[in-house]
Amino acid sequence: MEKEINEGLVFSYDKTSDILYLSIGEPQEGIDEEVEEGIFVRLNPKTKIPNGIMIMDFEKRFSNNKTKPLPLKIENISYTGT
Repeated sequence: MEKEINEGLVFSYDKTSDILYLSIGEPQEGIDEEVEEGIFVRLNPKTKIPNGIMIMDFEKRFSNNKTKPLPLKIENISYTGT
């Protein structure tokens, strides 16, 4: 029987480092790929499916109270390592 996976969005913010961490379900190990300067997507090493995002300088990027899209396209991300 497969384990039930909580697929809610989990986030935490490290104010000292100004980093926002987002994960789908509980944080998991993975391969981090930088898709834009300071923005990393975490990929499941077996399936290559994204399971998290890390945004460095979060407050600096998003503190102007304006809606701003993240500059990444999940469908273009794939892990090419071994």
